[in-house]
This record gives sequence, structure tokens and C-alpha cells, in this order.
Amino acid sequence: MPLARLLLCYLQCSFAVGVLLPAVAGAANLPAALHRDASIPRDAEPGDPATPRALKAGIERLRTGTWWEANRKIRPELAQVGDLMFVLPLADSKLEPSSDAIGRVQRLRDALRTHLTRGPAGWSRLVAQVRAERVKAGDAAAALLADALVNEVRYRDGTDGSYYAPVRFFAESGVCKDFAVAKYLLLRDAGFDIARLRLVSLAPRYNNTPDDWHVILVVQIDGASEPLALDSPSAPTAKRAGDTTNEASASSGPSALLGAILAGREPADAVLRAPAGPLATPLSRSGQARRPLATVFNEQGSRSFERTAPGALRRASAARRNANVMYVDEMGEPWKVDGSGTFPKWRVAVDQADALAKPRPAARPLRVAAR
Repeated sequence: MPLARLLLCYLQCSFAVGVLLPAVAGAANLPAALHRDASIPRDAEPGDPATPRALKAGIERLRTGTWWEANRKIRPELAQVGDLMFVLPLADSKLEPSSDAIGRVQRLRDALRTHLTRGPAGWSRLVAQVRAERVKAGDAAAALLADALVNEVRYRDGTDGSYYAPVRFFAESGVCKDFAVAKYLLLRDAGFDIARLRLVSLAPRYNNTPDDWHVILVVQIDGASEPLALDSPSAPTAKRAGDTTNEASASSGPSALLGAILAGREPADAVLRAPAGPLATPLSRSGQARRPLATVFNEQGSRSFERTAPGALRRASAARRNANVMYVDEMGEPWKVDGSGTFPKWRVAVDQADALAKPRPAARPLRVAAR
């Protein structure tokens, strides 16, 4: 009888060990498992673990976006591209930049070389005060100050196609591209990473509208939900602070207020009390948000967000005037467009040759193409 009890006790203990040991081991490994799960992005999907959240959000905006046609080009709206312009690399050896993009990058580099040699009188004061504002109040406040300072230069139409360095721009005034370059160089000199700065070339909305080509600066700010658009005055409609209409000197160059700041008689933040041009604003609320974007660039390179519009492959018959029309693009791919004029949406394309050489998803270059 004692032997039977001893055997029964042994069997009960063995059963308890067999049941509890795996549970205890699982509980011990639970923190490590939770840590591994926490390191995986919440929006990661099977088969697509390395897609950045901003990239996926940007592509989704483009897929639901409207296509624009101007000068036989198809382009997305500026607000639809959003922070995607900072996620996709500028210098991509697999993409052949357009001649317009190459020219813009080269003109910006020429302006940079001139600027590194000689800047306008008082430029170092602007840089120091924008840098101090960045330390005190952050990147957004510094961008706002730089935007307001440069917008105190008077707008003058009819300049040549070059990008003016600040030393020439402050002396002769300029157009939108010259304002954008001056803001780019001011923020660059104040310590902003050029990877967070993009000049964007905006196209006319349609062939038959009075819109002209336009260039603005877009800045990516840490913690902001979307980048900031730094626009320029479009026309000399508002009188600058301290200017008089009868002065010949009021036709070009800095305003009286900016002149006082450059000379050290006024603090830089005085321009924020009565800004002479548009204030820096999030892309979606910018006055240019609905404009079609052609090219994004800085001194490192460019990326095109445009492509040639497809030509009609056949026309709908008179009896079926509302039928879908077939088009074919420059690559021979068929397109469809309905009566509203909406073309297919964007997609991210991976270069196949590079995908074979670099099979890791994170190493593959991405490009925006059309579906």
C-alpha cells in the first residue's frame, strides 16, 4: 500500500512538471517577444516589411490624386506629393533626369558657387538671427523668419533665366526662383540640412490658363505633419515698410525695413509684425497646393514628377461619344481615360536590374511611375 501511494505521488508530480514547465518558459520569453513585435512598424504588411510609413502614405495620396495635363505633360498636384518628395532620393542613377531638371540643378549650383565667394552686405546678420531663432524656438520659427526676411526684397519681373545669388538678388531684385534660392541659401547657412530643403518647379494648370511656371521652397520640419511651403510675393502690390512711391530707390532691392536689419539698426524679427509676402504655411494650405508639380530639386540632384501625356490610339465614334478612349504612351503601354479626363494613378516601380543585384528591400531604389 505505501508503495502504491508513492507511485501515485510520483505520477502526479511528473504530470504537474510536464504541464507547468512550458507555461513558465513561455512567460519568461514574453517580454522578448513583445520587444520584437514593438520593433515592427504598425503599418508593415506581409511581404512588404521595409516600406516606410511616409512612402506608403505618399503613394496612397498619388493613387487617389488627379492627373493634370499642361504642355503635353501629366503631373500630380503639389499637395498630393507632400512629404513623398523627401522620402524618394533625388540623385537616382536609374532615372534619367529631364533636360529642364538638369538645367535647374546646374543654375542652382552656379548661384551657390557665387554665394560662397561673395554675399550681400549684412548677410551674416541675417544668418546669425535665423540661427538664433532656430535655437530659441525651433525649425518652424526659423523657417518663418527666413521666409519673411527674403520676402522683404522687392519683386521685379523680366529677369533672365539664371538663378540669382543673394548678392545680385538683393541689389537688383528678382522673380520667384530668386526668392526661393535666397531662402534656400539662408536656411542652408543657418544650419539646416539640405536633405530637408527642396525647391519645386510648378507648372501651369492647363494649356489655356494664364498661369506661369513658378518656383517655391519646401522645408521638412521635424515633428510636423506635413512640410512647409515658403512662397514669394507675386507682384509689387503692397508698399514696403518705410518706402515712398516717389523714391526711385523703391523700385528694386531690399525694403527700407530689410535695409535697416542688414545694417544692424533693427532686429530681424521686426519683419514678422507686417510681413510683405505670403507666410510659410503647410503644403495643403498653401496658395500653390493645387498647382501641378513638375520637378523637385536641390544642389544634390533632381526628381521629376511628370511624364509625357499619352497620345490617342483611337477615337470614340460619334455613336459612342461617351465611351472610354484608348491611349498609348511613349513606352507603348495602353492607357484608358473616361469623359472626366482622369488618367491612371501613380505606383512605385522598382528597377529590376538593381533588384537582382541588391535583393534586400531596403536597398532597392524606388521611382514614381504611372500605372
